[in-house]
Amino acid sequence: MRQIRELLRLHFEMGLSQRLIARSLGVVRSTVERVLARFAASGLSWPPDPALSDEVLEHRLYGRPAGSGKVKSCERPVWAEVVAQLARKGVTRRLLWSEYRERHPEGIGYSVFCAELAIYQADQDVVYRHDPVPGERAYFDFAGMTLRYRDGEMDRSAQIFVAALGFSNAIFAHGYVDQTAASWLDGQHRAFVAFGGVPKVGVPDNPRALVSKADRFEPTLTRAYADFAAHYGITIVPARVRKPRDKGAVEGAVKIVEMRILAAARDRVFGSLTELNTWLQSSLTTLNVTPFQKRAGSRASLLLEERAQLLPLPHTRFEMPSYFIRKVARDYHVDLQRQYYSVPYQHVGQTVEVRVTLQHVEILRGSRRLALHRRGPASQRFVTDPAHRPAHHQAQHDLKSSGERRRSVRRLPRWSMHCSPGAGIRSKQFAAPKASSAWPAITARRH
Repeated sequence: MRQIRELLRLHFEMGLSQRLIARSLGVVRSTVERVLARFAASGLSWPPDPALSDEVLEHRLYGRPAGSGKVKSCERPVWAEVVAQLARKGVTRRLLWSEYRERHPEGIGYSVFCAELAIYQADQDVVYRHDPVPGERAYFDFAGMTLRYRDGEMDRSAQIFVAALGFSNAIFAHGYVDQTAASWLDGQHRAFVAFGGVPKVGVPDNPRALVSKADRFEPTLTRAYADFAAHYGITIVPARVRKPRDKGAVEGAVKIVEMRILAAARDRVFGSLTELNTWLQSSLTTLNVTPFQKRAGSRASLLLEERAQLLPLPHTRFEMPSYFIRKVARDYHVDLQRQYYSVPYQHVGQTVEVRVTLQHVEILRGSRRLALHRRGPASQRFVTDPAHRPAHHQAQHDLKSSGERRRSVRRLPRWSMHCSPGAGIRSKQFAAPKASSAWPAITARRH
């Protein structure tokens, strides 16, 4: 249901087309169309009530609980593979259609197969020239060239992250020690800060650090990258495999950075990665203010125009998360590396997802947040929100923390002296070991 909520957000809040939503979420366009139609027929409005659970939303859209059935669909052939097979000697459309029907007995007929194949082949000869819209797209990639810097006694190669806006062609670059997910996400955050806002659509390559399934038509983002996109309000549409035109802007930007900046420092060894990035930012400033050769203005001047169309930066920076699945214990806490964080006691025994960053621990059930804690120091074993305790547990905790028990014990001997003999309670004085004063004690005897 998390993906359905994201689909609805992209439609109602971002105003994206069904085709673009389908590419972003890794589904076919007909799925997007069906979900929107069901939402319209459900009578719900956007945004939905925050208290609306995943189960209720599922029932309103499909009239059944989650997982109770599958939606039947007719799978189409992969036309690129069909065209490739037709190039082989002796292979005919009828043969390929027969093989397709063996795999999918309820698939399309031969006439539809031929018609859709003809449409696909005709489309391959058409080239669409995209007219950039201010604030719409940004492109991300790493350059093939590297720069060297000193790390202690060793020389290391810095990986150069490059970002470019589609309309102004403004370029940002930053050096990293590697191309891990942390470097990709930090580079995109720094690019947003440098550009002064967030574009509506981001187009990265298909790195394994960000895309868990680099499918040509339906790529799937990693959970961390999907959360990053939701935090900044950006729609991620990875470039298709072996489709350089999908990311032409950043391909051109990488080439410009390599030829006009990196090549000039090809034999230089920087004293540190910080020194390298300081030099890189100075070189980028010069590059962005340089006038275009075949059009008016510069990247910097067009960025001033494009900046007004960018989405605002969020108030907080995205923190790289880790994810864990845990079961809530009887004491309404979840175990996170021998530290225990509380959830509302009503969720004892349930399985929850724990999202951990450097600063926070967030506990989720489905798309609903159950608890949010600041990470406790290593010496603190239990991090508990008082609101998560049952009322009688909280009363017991308050009594213990206030010292009321100790005061009660001191009052008990005096109280016992005023009790009726028939109650079977009497005060007894006895000597404490190795002490001269008498210690009061309470004993009870049944008569």
